[in-house]
Amino acid sequence: MPIIQKQELSTIKKRGRLLLLIISVLISLFCIFIWKNVYDASYTPEGPQANISCILKKNKLSSEDYSFLFKQTGLSQTAIDEFRLSSDGNEKILSIQSNYFKRNKIFREQLNPFTVQESILVNGSLSRFIQMAPVKNGDILLTKSCYTLYWRHGHCGIVIDAKKGITLESLTPGSHSIKQDISKWQYFPTFKILRLKNADQKKLDEIAAFAAKNLAGIKYGICSPKRYDDTKPKVENCSQMIWQAYYHYGYDIDGNKGLLVTPSDLAKSDLFEVVQTFGFPPDKPW
Repeated sequence: MPIIQKQELSTIKKRGRLLLLIISVLISLFCIFIWKNVYDASYTPEGPQANISCILKKNKLSSEDYSFLFKQTGLSQTAIDEFRLSSDGNEKILSIQSNYFKRNKIFREQLNPFTVQESILVNGSLSRFIQMAPVKNGDILLTKSCYTLYWRHGHCGIVIDAKKGITLESLTPGSHSIKQDISKWQYFPTFKILRLKNADQKKLDEIAAFAAKNLAGIKYGICSPKRYDDTKPKVENCSQMIWQAYYHYGYDIDGNKGLLVTPSDLAKSDLFEVVQTFGFPPDKPW
């Protein structure tokens, strides 16, 4: 075989090996992506479950106490203080701690050919597992327990009637934003309550009332842009709807200030404090 042909053949083989290497790396990265976004579905604390009863018996808690309780329960100082106002508040906190450390089985429901929603399974049945901290009008509820084509985009809703336990949510393509019972959020293996920092409840009541009046019954739009001058948009998704309600009152709650707003953008906004978290790493917003 001529030398030139041998060199060409060697070059082809090298390129073939390089191509196979690139394909192998891409397949490996894709598998890692799938594992991270699908099977790494919920955070469970790795550290030991501590006895927090002695802390809860104190009349006044220190900042160190609140920090430790947050790591043990997912409850912020705001939630701990609200629970402790009731006679059985400490018992509820202990129960929440017990559930916080449990590793649950997850049921995956196919909402459509592309989208999956996850729920907690206990003894083979769907379970309202999460014990929620008291919510207020205007609170935002977040979960990352739904994904489309392996993208874990999550979902969010806004509390519009805390006394009755009613949220407003924009759900899926082909639907319109509707009121939902808040109990549905107790099934998700990931859950978070966000509350606007340093805002009086009157303002939050106004935001919730605006959402209920102007943002219900609107068609779902997957990539709905933020509408800065629109009181009642023609289309919306779950996070854009909530952004619209807050922006009407001067709050830009988009964490990255991009063209679109997603549930993770709301979670990363500096305007919110975490009231309760479950299934999310406590040191990460999303």
